[in-house]
Amino acid sequence: MNKKTIFEQNYKPQFSGHETFPLRYGWLEKAFEAVDVSGLNNNKIFSEDAAIAHFGVGKNMVAAIRFWAQVAGILVTDGKELSTTEFGQKLLRPEGLDPYLENASSLWKIHWDIASNPKHTATYWLFNIFNEPNFDRDTVLLRLSEFILQCGWKVPGEKTLINDINVLLANYVPSVPKRGPSEEAFNSPLIELGLIRRHSNGKYALNWGRKPSLSNGVFLYSVCDFWQRTSAANTLGVQSLLLEPGSPGRVFALEEWELIDRLATVSEMTGGMISWSETAGLKQLLRDGELPSDFAESLWYSNLSAEVGAHAA
Repeated sequence: MNKKTIFEQNYKPQFSGHETFPLRYGWLEKAFEAVDVSGLNNNKIFSEDAAIAHFGVGKNMVAAIRFWAQVAGILVTDGKELSTTEFGQKLLRPEGLDPYLENASSLWKIHWDIASNPKHTATYWLFNIFNEPNFDRDTVLLRLSEFILQCGWKVPGEKTLINDINVLLANYVPSVPKRGPSEEAFNSPLIELGLIRRHSNGKYALNWGRKPSLSNGVFLYSVCDFWQRTSAANTLGVQSLLLEPGSPGRVFALEEWELIDRLATVSEMTGGMISWSETAGLKQLLRDGELPSDFAESLWYSNLSAEVGAHAA
């Protein structure tokens, strides 16, 4: 039930692996295609010389493409064998639901899988633990360094932390427009979610406004995933869903009114398996026993299927 948390004694933080490159448009699709249908040797596909020719980028960027494909849950490593995940197959095969990652629900699902997972230290920390309403890069560096010391971890070099923070912000905030060729191709698709804003004074803030592109399917997936990871009880309070690290409220930067508004219709969306209760001022979810193992997955998948079908029609 419980996934390793960031506060466990044997937790190992990760502040590198991306080779200082944020996620870019097209990388996840290219990585999936390379492993799934290219016929290249899966064990060496991202390290042999052929990989550089296949992806059309340098060695460090090839390593970054592999890193982000694994972080996003598109690829997985088992020993030396690299393979596509079921999530990647459902989404990115030519006959998949969203082979070009054009649907916001796909990106919200990827964001959830990254930012709710303690393995991805800086992203998890920023969305789930960091509480500054407005911040700049220096503030993030200072607070993250303080958190590392509080946790008793080995302190990485300052340059390593600065690079990781720069990559994290570049994943969610568009680059400043420059004269000349468009920078859009170098932006991350996660920018479309609008989760971090840049103010005119150069500072940043999490966007606690309404999330109209966050589908009910991905939201309910996150609720079920959080519930299964954190509690065996058949009740779950709204404050846990709103404030606890790894919760939908924190990862999606939801205000309480929007969270409750979404939860109020949960019974209809889950066929009564989960229901919303406000009894004697206690706001909580109730579930009708243990949920099927594939229940959370089925929610986002069926919702995305309906969205894609409606768009095609």
